[in-house]
Amino acid sequence: MKAERPSLPQGLSVDNLTPAAVINRNGIIEWSNSSVDVPCLPVGRNISDVVPDLPTDDILGANAQVKVHIDGVEYLLTSYPDIDQQTTVVLLENIDVLKARLSFYIDHYEILQGLLDSPYEGYAYVDEHGVIRYVNNTLAKYFNLSVDQIVGLNHKDFPLDENLDQVLKTREIKPLGVVTGVGNKRAIGSIRPVYRNGRFAGALGRYFSIDIKDITKFGGEYLNLVASMELREIIADIDAIMMQLHSYREEFQRRHAARFSVDNIVGKSFMMQDLKRKVLKISKSPSSVLIMGESGTGKELFAQAIHFHSDRSSHPLVMVNCAAIPESLLESELFGYVEGAFTGARKGGKLGKFELANQGTIFLDEIGDMPLSMQAKLLRVLQDRQIERVGGERPVPVDVRVISATNKDLATLVKEGSFRADLYYRLNVVTLHIPPLRERKEDLPDLVDYIISVMNTKLRRNVIGVTEEAMDLLMRHNWPGNVRELINVLEAAMNFCGGALIDVKDLPSFLQSYKDEPADIDKDATYLQARIDNAEKKELVSVLEQCHGNRKVAAEVLGVSKATLWRLMKKHGLL
Repeated sequence: MKAERPSLPQGLSVDNLTPAAVINRNGIIEWSNSSVDVPCLPVGRNISDVVPDLPTDDILGANAQVKVHIDGVEYLLTSYPDIDQQTTVVLLENIDVLKARLSFYIDHYEILQGLLDSPYEGYAYVDEHGVIRYVNNTLAKYFNLSVDQIVGLNHKDFPLDENLDQVLKTREIKPLGVVTGVGNKRAIGSIRPVYRNGRFAGALGRYFSIDIKDITKFGGEYLNLVASMELREIIADIDAIMMQLHSYREEFQRRHAARFSVDNIVGKSFMMQDLKRKVLKISKSPSSVLIMGESGTGKELFAQAIHFHSDRSSHPLVMVNCAAIPESLLESELFGYVEGAFTGARKGGKLGKFELANQGTIFLDEIGDMPLSMQAKLLRVLQDRQIERVGGERPVPVDVRVISATNKDLATLVKEGSFRADLYYRLNVVTLHIPPLRERKEDLPDLVDYIISVMNTKLRRNVIGVTEEAMDLLMRHNWPGNVRELINVLEAAMNFCGGALIDVKDLPSFLQSYKDEPADIDKDATYLQARIDNAEKKELVSVLEQCHGNRKVAAEVLGVSKATLWRLMKKHGLL
């Protein structure tokens, strides 16, 4: 008998046309639908058995999208966690089907463009926030402006139609009537609300100029067209296409959502706990944040956590590596460009990272490597809250929170003249210093356990931890490459490990050399460590007795993994 479907996350529904399953925190399939496309999501099996290349840890309890393969077919797997993160819904969509669907909408969009480029009728689409997202050439000519000079403005800052505010507030159709203010012309216009999947998505306006100059220019045919207009002519088909186009913006936002909260940042040391508290405090603020730390310390994780806990979390988090983009392309990448801006420019132009991050967050990594010429332009964006596309003639307002990161000392760069002081002070409103791993070695055991659990999925291994001797060598190393270096070391060791525990012989040779070095520990440190070990052993014995020897329950009470508990029991001779 097929299992009853558990409750789905709010706002999510599935049908039998889309392969879907509900998995628990251990990856076990608790429910699946009877999809005709992928009849291979059996209840009771681990989803990693069904989808071999699935990064399970990335999707459990998280919003994520990954490409996977089942029986040689490529799918896009999307995960939706329940509010309590006890279960996760996964949907599978055939990549070839998605491409065909996208091609269909692109073709229909080109047909739509032909319809909207009527020389008689002006059209405008304003999104739910009042930003003008589309006008056709006819409407732009009413204002003696280009389309590019209008799109991106808020309708409140542009004399488009005095009735737009009413429709955006009431979400009711404004029937045909005489409108004043459309480019200082009198026009017959109507506005209708636009919905997508039952959610309000903006308003679509249709306008016919009744200015004497336009009537004279277009002649009797135009007059007959205006006279025959009826409410039922207001384009329902365009409404539907606009809703489909709007869905792609939402798809982009899902792909650029933050996937990590402070709970995903591993570390119980005082420094890390203090940083997590600061992230929660500043997340709701609009202030710029500068994250400083050595390479490999996890600065991107903190940027994601800030966005995750902010009021902007439903909007995109767009990440930019300033050091990875050539200087000649950086301006067009950040601010976009208009059609014809330079040789090779895409037809129709391209949105920049700041516009893509509108109402969300932009993360400027390696900000210390940004050229001085771009620093001046970035400063202007931070001051004016508007960008100007390459080749464009008008500013475009943007509402973006800026988080930047660097492994360089920006104050020193300012003194050397390679970084602008005024930009430094704009970015350095709130500063987070991420400590290197060598300064928080008490977090190393937890990091080791976490990395091994992730690598088990990637490497298809079943390693449960490291031996006490191997951990001792890991603790002696200063980790100049920080967590990134630790990840590489453990991945290499797991490839050589032949058992359940990583031993000294599995570690790289530079770590094994620490075996021959005497431990630099004085008597006081030895005495202190003995007291710590004694207290640790007493706590272990007490908890194990309370849990009647149940190691799984004991690990949960102590707040450690089973591998860490096993290692501690071996250390204190309790096995």
